Amino acid sequence: MKMIIAHLPNSAFETLRTELGDLGVLRMAVAQVYSTSPRPSVTLRYRGAPLRTHLRAEMRLECVVTDGQSSALIDVLHGHAGQDGQIAVLDLEELHQKGWAEEDVISDDPRLDAAVL
Repeated sequence: MKMIIAHLPNSAFETLRTELGDLGVLRMAVAQVYSTSPRPSVTLRYRGAPLRTHLRAEMRLECVVTDGQSSALIDVLHGHAGQDGQIAVLDLEELHQKGWAEEDVISDDPRLDAAVL
């Protein structure tokens, strides 16, 4: 098992999500983060004066895949990473996952029936 962490441009999310779905990667964690670089990324104007910022908004994608899926996933991520994208691959010893049966998730509590519209 491998855990893959990638920092990618926000604009790549929708196409990346469909491509990962085609590979069989259906679960992933996505967060918007800010990264920094030595060179200024954006020049803004504040009250007429130029303001340079070193922060760049991007998305952080994390997913756990099998060893067989990892090489194809990395190839897809490299296609979307661009010049500033970063990809990290970590080996996992094992994955602890609790399987939820459908009857565990859906309760017979009558209060839930009142909450459903």
